[in-house]
Amino acid sequence: MRKKVIFLMLVLCGFNLLSAQSVLPGYRGYWERSRQVTILDLIDFYPEQLPFLRNEIYARYGRPFVNQIYRDYFRAQSWYQERSNFQDSWLSAADRANADFILSVEQSIQTVDEVTAQVLRNIEYTGGRAVLTFTSRFDLVWTDRDVDFGAYGLNGYNARTIQWAVMGDWILIYRLEEYQGIFNVIAYKVDHASKRIIGTPVTGNIERNVLQRLVWPQGRTLPPDPK
Repeated sequence: MRKKVIFLMLVLCGFNLLSAQSVLPGYRGYWERSRQVTILDLIDFYPEQLPFLRNEIYARYGRPFVNQIYRDYFRAQSWYQERSNFQDSWLSAADRANADFILSVEQSIQTVDEVTAQVLRNIEYTGGRAVLTFTSRFDLVWTDRDVDFGAYGLNGYNARTIQWAVMGDWILIYRLEEYQGIFNVIAYKVDHASKRIIGTPVTGNIERNVLQRLVWPQGRTLPPDPK
């Protein structure tokens, strides 16, 4: 058993090394620092730039593009060079996971009006110890026994009214932090058909200018920074 585990580790290390060696030598871009992205990492690219971010995963290995839009875009990047021998096998497991995740977000994109109509018809979404009760196209009542409310400037575990925004199948709720320009954001993935919250929420701190670019086209506003 131990030998099998060691063998698998060596195989995985070999694949990771192959991926690293296959990246274009002059690549400078978002994926220069390899990491597993979450929905919060995509806020700054939602929705129009998501396909370009996803295809950059392949472009950094020199993948030739058939689609004229992507071909022109990446040929304009100083680091990009087509490789006729490109192989999907050059991608790491993290690359493939990130590409699949971004594609899933792209495929779930709906307008804020479409989502608003659904949530106001369903009213309440539950999952684990979380409850999202939608009261308007701008606000919802939020409770989550697994979230530290103190980190969100709130006391206790009572229901709180909070603002929300849309990213595909994800509902983002946000609240201004104590220090200037930073918002606490929690993202819940939801299923409208079952009115369920899916999986574990994603939490993080987002700069005002980034969150602003997401919420303003949706008719949302951000609370002002404290004086």
